[in-house]
Amino acid sequence: MPLNLNLLVILSLLIVATLAGLAWKASTGRARRIKDGLQIDLKEIGATKDGKPVTQFGEHTTFLQFSSETCATCKQTAKLFEELEKTSHGVLHIEVDLTHRLDLADKFGILQTPTTLVLDSKGIVKSRIGGAPKPSTIEEEIGHFVI
Repeated sequence: MPLNLNLLVILSLLIVATLAGLAWKASTGRARRIKDGLQIDLKEIGATKDGKPVTQFGEHTTFLQFSSETCATCKQTAKLFEELEKTSHGVLHIEVDLTHRLDLADKFGILQTPTTLVLDSKGIVKSRIGGAPKPSTIEEEIGHFVI
């Protein structure tokens, strides 16, 4: 291959990779609304909080965060939701570690951690946040459920 063609191919690959990275970064942390969302079964996912089984969803909103042992941002995301849970009425945060629950990753199509499913008071998935959520995204999601 001539040198000019090699440079053109390399430059094209760099441009495509950069654009793909920018598109991914722009969508990370934002909520994507879900039509006809699944009903979450708390027993099936093994939801626990403070070592006790979770049997009810939040009065308004439940943030179901899927994490893994090797996830660097999962702990920060969990702290953000835990603080929110303390200061916002009707909000519940549940964290499920997928490290040994690949069946759940397959069932819910989890490709990255953290991934957070936003549930209504009946446990129906209304939106999905891939990556660490932006504070504005969280506020917006709570606003969808609080009347």
